[in-house]
Amino acid sequence: MTPMIVPVRSGYASWMCAARKPRQEAGPTPPVETPWGPLFAFERSNGSLSLEWVVRGVKVPPTWKRASGKDAEGLLTAAAEYFAGNERAASRIPTPKGTPFQMAVWNACRAIPRGETRTYSWIAKTIGRSPMACRAVGQAMKRNPLPMIIPCHRVVAAAGLGGFAGATEGALCRLKQGLLAHEATARPRKKS
Repeated sequence: MTPMIVPVRSGYASWMCAARKPRQEAGPTPPVETPWGPLFAFERSNGSLSLEWVVRGVKVPPTWKRASGKDAEGLLTAAAEYFAGNERAASRIPTPKGTPFQMAVWNACRAIPRGETRTYSWIAKTIGRSPMACRAVGQAMKRNPLPMIIPCHRVVAAAGLGGFAGATEGALCRLKQGLLAHEATARPRKKS
């Protein structure tokens, strides 16, 4: 049977055609542009969200996809506000789910003031562990899904920079240095 084309004078037919079209979902939330490259929101395979820089030499797991929606927008807005010097938006975002140890580490990290650093062993002592738990603290930081929200770049080694997102050299460590330098120059001056 051949379809018949019928001229229509009202807008009803065009409205019906538009109603039948499948809705196109909104695309991924645009990244936040930073001095070190774009910061993206990803949805992990378990449905949780993650903030990640896609820099040379770093591969995003193939099971992750670019995130969209209100939660992704909230994370990226909080990250953008970080660069503007306002961390209040980040404080409204809850600490993500993790093991009890990871969550304790991440919450201790969130208490480090902007422009300051603490050591891995300081975090361990703060959460009631031996300073020897500094490697475990480093592993928890490596699994931090929300850099900028949980400012893991503020945690350094006792004798140097330490790692960032599991890397001990390269683009990610340069990114950590850049974040620390950004905070040092943007740190508000105390009133005298």
